[in-house]
Amino acid sequence: MSARFSLNLGKHLLVLLCLHVYVASADTPVPFGLPVQYRDSEPVLGFGGGRDVSDPASVDQAQARLEETEQRLGPYHPSLANEFVEVAQLAMEAGDASLAASLYDVALHNARVNNGLYGDQQLPILRGLMDLYLVTGDREGFEARAAYQFRLLGSGLPPFEDGELRAAVELFDVSLDALMGVSWEGRGGELLALHNRFESMAEAVCADVSVNLAWCEPFTFSLGRFYYLLEHKLDVFVDDPRFERTFSDPTWQSLDREPRLEALQRRLFKEGETVFERLLEVTPDSSEALSALADWHWFYRKRDAATSLYRRACRLSPGRFTQAAPLPEYPRLAFKRAFQEPVIPLDVSLTVTEIGKPVDINFSSPTAGADSHPPRRVRRAMLGMVYRPAFMACSEPVKRDLKLELAYID
Repeated sequence: MSARFSLNLGKHLLVLLCLHVYVASADTPVPFGLPVQYRDSEPVLGFGGGRDVSDPASVDQAQARLEETEQRLGPYHPSLANEFVEVAQLAMEAGDASLAASLYDVALHNARVNNGLYGDQQLPILRGLMDLYLVTGDREGFEARAAYQFRLLGSGLPPFEDGELRAAVELFDVSLDALMGVSWEGRGGELLALHNRFESMAEAVCADVSVNLAWCEPFTFSLGRFYYLLEHKLDVFVDDPRFERTFSDPTWQSLDREPRLEALQRRLFKEGETVFERLLEVTPDSSEALSALADWHWFYRKRDAATSLYRRACRLSPGRFTQAAPLPEYPRLAFKRAFQEPVIPLDVSLTVTEIGKPVDINFSSPTAGADSHPPRRVRRAMLGMVYRPAFMACSEPVKRDLKLELAYID
């Protein structure tokens, strides 16, 4: 049942040199998650959840009792939904993911029949099924159920409630995660629909005083991840037919262009600046909000504006700025570990200069010895990272040594 996501992490951004191109003004990094990330970025669930693991024989007995009850009461009796869930949980703890999924599906159907298509009784059943998909690494199953949960809770329409907003962020993040390791060629419409839907929702949430203090930051950071990823993933668009004729090799051809997506990329700095400034208006004393806006400016080499913002953030959280950090620090980018193969630990030591340039990079593997080296693509990714510098007494950028405990997907 596991559907592991196949990553094409070796494919890097192709920069097309030509007579007339639209070039993004940022230093395009390989953000964490593509293909390296912090080792502690996200725990992976396991069967059992700390409870005693079920014996397969007890699952068989529970399933037999359930079948007897179903024959006695009828397949759609309202009391059966809870019993289906209980046996599904036993099956999940016993490691029978296929049986657990089928029982959760039957429980959902029972709840819909008895309580209507939008009955709240479906929510705990749906949550159990989504947790099962996380355990088994079934990204497609999780994404489909996250979309159903989002619709069930109101499809992101006001008035906003916590459950609806939590479901919206969960759906956006898993949809974004699914786009991190695949080609975007021919997917312009899908990307724009995802962006437009959640851009408008983020704007509405941040403007709603009843929820914005708690939810403006999660929505802003989710949208910010999309913008960093958009800058990284989109190839430079070629707009000169002479270049297209000269380089006829398919590897030198531009993507099948989506004009609206290209337009979004051209104005991307301003879009990101707007959403991060909006967050700062909601939470003006937030070190995280200041850092997110500063990271965005530093990423685009607007260092004077970034430095001023970093100094303000440092005064609110001085301990964090004694060290340098890779961008984006806020919001972090990382693959969902639940949908990946096991990662390989990697320790990295380097020096970050006053202008955020990494030098003297050394790699070692805690599991393979100090003399081992990661794949070349990982070393290239680290060399392409953008870093913010450390600050001395929240004033001047300074050179600092940095150690990172990372992981990469082989």
